[in-house]
Amino acid sequence: MNQNDLRNIIIDKARIKYIDSGITKNITEALKNYLENDATEEEQIPLFISKPEIYRLKERLKINRPRCEECNSELQMEENVRDFAGKGYATAWICKCGRIEYSENTVKEWLEILNENR
Repeated sequence: MNQNDLRNIIIDKARIKYIDSGITKNITEALKNYLENDATEEEQIPLFISKPEIYRLKERLKINRPRCEECNSELQMEENVRDFAGKGYATAWICKCGRIEYSENTVKEWLEILNENR
């Protein structure tokens, strides 16, 4: 099982235990509660990238943001997304025209790709 699969399983467990049960409506709070109270040792992994990596990605996207193949608009990145069938992805590029490009690449991997293509 790769880290993205494990992350999606952890998110699902947190959602079931803390959101579906009515304890909270906030997924961040549900994840925090799950990791603090219920996670196994294997699940005690870093789920999200560090703030410096996010800042580097944002700076890189100001210069080299990918464009939509259909309408040529700049794409926006989302993390931890599911397609209409419920399959989880690490990231997705979303366009205002409605096109969505799902990806197994993490934000950190996209940062490396975009740095290579500057």
